[in-house]
Amino acid sequence: MLYNKDVRISTDEIEALGVLYPSYRWWMVSGEIAPEIGQTSPEFDEANRNLANPNAG
Repeated sequence: MLYNKDVRISTDEIEALGVLYPSYRWWMVSGEIAPEIGQTSPEFDEANRNLANPNAG
């Protein structure tokens, strides 16, 4: 996933995304994850899937 620092989104858009993806709210706002309270990121979730299935590539 590419990250473009020039792209800005509004707080309304963040709120809407938070409703769609509640486990990614903290990551979207702060860039940090807190798996102990269920706050992850897409990259974190993908890495965990790959660890659970070593043949996933």
